[in-house]
Amino acid sequence: MARGDWRPGRSVIRLLGILLWVCLAGVLSAQAQDDWLRDSWRDVIAGSPFDEPLVVASEERPHSVSGSVHARLEQPFAELAEALGSPSAWCQVLFLHLNVKGCFHDPAGDEAALTLYLGRQRFEPLTEAERLDLRLRWGAEGPTYLEMVLEGERGPYGTRAFRLQLRAVPDLDGASLVQLRYSLVYGMTARLALRGYFAFGGRDRVGFSEAPGEDGRPRPVGGMRGMIERNVMRFYLALVAYLETRTLPEAEQLEASLSRWFALTERYPEQLYEIDRSDYLEMKRREQARQHRDDRR
Repeated sequence: MARGDWRPGRSVIRLLGILLWVCLAGVLSAQAQDDWLRDSWRDVIAGSPFDEPLVVASEERPHSVSGSVHARLEQPFAELAEALGSPSAWCQVLFLHLNVKGCFHDPAGDEAALTLYLGRQRFEPLTEAERLDLRLRWGAEGPTYLEMVLEGERGPYGTRAFRLQLRAVPDLDGASLVQLRYSLVYGMTARLALRGYFAFGGRDRVGFSEAPGEDGRPRPVGGMRGMIERNVMRFYLALVAYLETRTLPEAEQLEASLSRWFALTERYPEQLYEIDRSDYLEMKRREQARQHRDDRR
């Protein structure tokens, strides 16, 4: 047989068919998983107790606590993925939280690393704040699924294993469905510190979900679950505020995002009110000015 007349044998054709089937099965399997996530998250959000497609939940175990938000965002999935694809974007999101005193990142490094400073609800030197070193990593990413995780070995205030995870899928009508999950692990030192907080300043603070009280009636959760729910909600609202203001001129973005974040928290005063709007804005302006100087002394 001449060289130009070569034809693949049956075994070669069979092998190519198997490889094509494996690749197609992988695509179909991934698509099925994304469809299942979208349908299950829609079911969760359908039970929203709020005037918006939003559900907050939490879980407490002997040495850990986690809180999550499921929500529907108007931003198209591709825009959401593009908007959150850098450490700089995440610093802008996290900075809006009233307990975040500063967020710094190295734009030149290969590893996406962030340094976060957490403190009280007033302006204070960074030396008095809790430093939190975070890694930003991308999980599975594709045209119908997005996963990003911020994690650090040492969490704030004596906790461990800080983890903030965002997952997202496109909704059928051009919006996006998201899950934001925040979790911590705590030992004896952190437990004692938190017990003191809950006995005094945080005694009457509550979260968003409900659990049976001593009389058997549903009551808003308190304690560790209330704390984690308040904070995962603050991070979620920071995400919303950032997405809604990111296309404004750079000179306007900070004021717009700060004002928007505070306005969003005002929808839930029982859980999220801490300080007045004017105090929050003044504190954040000073913190942002310091951040531009990169003053970490």
